[in-house]
Amino acid sequence: MRRNLVTAAIIAVLAAPALYLLGLWAVIADWLVLGLSFLAESTLVPNWLLALLTICAIIVAGILGTALRPPRESAYPETSEPTDKDAAG
Repeated sequence: MRRNLVTAAIIAVLAAPALYLLGLWAVIADWLVLGLSFLAESTLVPNWLLALLTICAIIVAGILGTALRPPRESAYPETSEPTDKDAAG
């Protein structure tokens, strides 16, 4: 896990100058401004309610995702002993 994080950080550090040289920072900044202005616009529904409903939807999606996940198989099905992964997690 830590190795993946270090790899991602190295890639990000190496990609930042390339994005600057290609002029993509301006494009990324424009996208961010568009996204933030969209979120800040007035709507018929209060923005705090939209934020609350979004958080609830993310929680429900997580619960459904874990509920629909297939069960783990044990290392020895005849004895129903859990695997090492089951004991650690």
